Amino acid sequence: MKKVFLTMGICLLGLVSQAQLRYGFAVPYDNFNVNDTSAALELVLFTVDNDTLRDSVGVGSDVTAIDGTARHGFEFNFPPVKFIFPIGTTIYNGSNRHKIKYNLTPNPTLWGTRYFYIKLTSLIGVTASGLMYGQEQIVVYIDYDGTNVGIPKLSVHDYRLYPVPATNQLFIEGVNSRNFKIYDLAGRFIKGGETLQNSIDISELSNGLYVLHAISDKGLIVQKFIKE
Repeated sequence: MKKVFLTMGICLLGLVSQAQLRYGFAVPYDNFNVNDTSAALELVLFTVDNDTLRDSVGVGSDVTAIDGTARHGFEFNFPPVKFIFPIGTTIYNGSNRHKIKYNLTPNPTLWGTRYFYIKLTSLIGVTASGLMYGQEQIVVYIDYDGTNVGIPKLSVHDYRLYPVPATNQLFIEGVNSRNFKIYDLAGRFIKGGETLQNSIDISELSNGLYVLHAISDKGLIVQKFIKE
């Protein structure tokens, strides 16, 4: 019985929340793989009783990115914008949702997670009490895992890359590699091609530290190596 009352309470809360205007972030935080070209902020507007917006000035705000460990112009590109849902906005044709791309910058030399913030300021047609989730700011996480979407990254225990350091040839053992790409530590593409019997010619590379990306029959190899 308690569960039934709890469910009814949640439903009633949902109806009450729909009865007032809500504007802001579609989710309480965002999380994307760096390779996701569709990564975007989604703003939403739910009008009173989900009716058509009839306010004379529209509803919106200034939308600004704030650097965290991820920096504007480097890991993402999100210039400040002013966005306003115009008169006539309604949920029935989807005009109550708007996406603004984050323009994430792929970098195969980065690992782990970086983040930045998106903040809503100078609210128009809505007060702070009408913000979705009560949030004027969200955190956006970027995952750097060295993989392409849909291709699993292999553990270093699944294969062997040798010799270390390498001089003329780099060999892959334990998997069957098909093709490869080599980047410097700044993420610049150096060379690529097909692997020949799991061997890669690196004789033309300058001495230094590089990052190998190789597609194999078991997944993606991403590993640093030294050329001497």
